[in-house]
Amino acid sequence: MTDQPTRKPIRLPPDAYRDPASTWLVTIATEGRQTAFSDTAFADAFTALLHDRIAAAHADLLLACLMPDHVHLIVQIGDVSLVDIVRDLKSRSTRLWWKHGGSGTIWQRAFHDRGLRTTRDIEVTVAYVLDNPVRAGLVETWGTYPHLFGIMVDGENRP
Repeated sequence: MTDQPTRKPIRLPPDAYRDPASTWLVTIATEGRQTAFSDTAFADAFTALLHDRIAAAHADLLLACLMPDHVHLIVQIGDVSLVDIVRDLKSRSTRLWWKHGGSGTIWQRAFHDRGLRTTRDIEVTVAYVLDNPVRAGLVETWGTYPHLFGIMVDGENRP
């Protein structure tokens, strides 16, 4: 017997992440808060990868914001569960990170998710994500931030 506390589960039951057309806010932080997305070439390559993987999952990318040390995604699920989408994205983007000269792990082990159940939830969350680069002092208005994309700003899944 050990005196270590039992780790509290951070995930909902697996079926919650498979509900077609459910909408989720996902935040994935880089390991050690390294500023991986300050590298424009990597940010652009990650953007292309993200679009590819979302399309492969038959999901909709409503909004994405690449901050220097983390990513916000608002995703509407299609055929693939949210956990599987994130797992696939983290795995493939780690290999992409290595190709761009990075080493080791790019992502923290876990990610944060929140189900968006009402129109109001989505509106508040979209405003939060759009304002993220403004609050961080990276731009004065969200419309000038180069790493915001998705259906909510582009009108389509692809940039």
